[in-house]
Amino acid sequence: MANRDRAEILDPRNHGTYFLGRYRVVDEIGVGGMASVHLARMDGPGGFQKWIAIKRIHGHLIEDESFVQMFLDEARVAARISHPNVATVFELGKHDDSYWIAMEYLHGEPLREIMRRTEELGQTMPPEIACKVIADAAEGLHAAHELSGKAGEKLGLVHRDVTPHNLFVTYDGVTKVVDFGIAKFSSRMSSSTRAGTLKGKLAYMSPEQVHGETIDRRTDIFALGVVLWELTTGQRLFRMDNDLDTLAKVQECNVPRPSSIVRGYPMDLEKIVLKALVKNRGERYRTAREFSRALQSFFLRRGLFIASDEVSAYMHGIFQERMGKRDAHLRWAAEITQSEEGPPAQNHQLPAGGSGINYNPEPPPPGGVRPAAGAPARNGAPGPGPGGADMG
Repeated sequence: MANRDRAEILDPRNHGTYFLGRYRVVDEIGVGGMASVHLARMDGPGGFQKWIAIKRIHGHLIEDESFVQMFLDEARVAARISHPNVATVFELGKHDDSYWIAMEYLHGEPLREIMRRTEELGQTMPPEIACKVIADAAEGLHAAHELSGKAGEKLGLVHRDVTPHNLFVTYDGVTKVVDFGIAKFSSRMSSSTRAGTLKGKLAYMSPEQVHGETIDRRTDIFALGVVLWELTTGQRLFRMDNDLDTLAKVQECNVPRPSSIVRGYPMDLEKIVLKALVKNRGERYRTAREFSRALQSFFLRRGLFIASDEVSAYMHGIFQERMGKRDAHLRWAAEITQSEEGPPAQNHQLPAGGSGINYNPEPPPPGGVRPAAGAPARNGAPGPGPGGADMG
């Protein structure tokens, strides 16, 4: 079978839903320069069903060994982290020479999209909501930082790409850290990484990261501090018009006091933000949990109780229309899969399938898996990433 023919068969827009291992793939919900993400359903005994996201490497990158290794590292690292504030990875699979990751489907928005929405509305995120989002993200990062090896030794995992694109907030109000694609264990960092290979998004790098120094968990804390500064001021801290100017701003690390930008900015919150953003990492919070606890103490001092319910209410307030479209997309996906019921064994098996891709060779009902008349438009479907996170 020619590669072109195989690609056509695997294209759900041409032949309805198809199987990757035990997952029935329904629709592409996001695409980036490196990978695509697809909505899929996992079925089990007794009518068990669960929506998941499948991340697949683009075909033209399969020959890029460094990218494939990064993709595999993402799956291996994330699968070892079990925490409610880290997106769950269920499985790493392979078909022929192509890899895919089955991960938690996240019904919500990347933080970057939330920031865009608040800008559209001419608002800034309420500080208590911003603090809750960042406190939860810090707890997820702490779980990653504390990851241990088989002998109980600390592995020194650093995410290295903590940005609004890689922090996800569900409509239920839960923050998830996603995309460990460039994360590294300090014990396994290559000399080129230590020598200054610049990875990640420049405006959220730490000064030591830009200088090419050996990094540790405090680099992630700094990046999270940048995100909190931006959420609560409505401005960008280091980003400039070009990469060189952005790098210079990060190296300089001149952080304006939020109170100089936002009238009435809470002074106790300002102290927390500025401590996370100290140029000398030895003066920052020692752990992401310490950062999280400082934010929780801010709530307590002000007599506030902020839980996921409050974050959820905020999300419902600014994304009500989009939530309706995405709910409609899931209902449509459910109808598509109900009309093509049957376990993988009843479908036709592609030859040479490494993990067992199955497909339905018969054309689907009119419209296939493309949103047709009456079905939700593409912008009503979940955005890029594991249910929404942007991909590079």
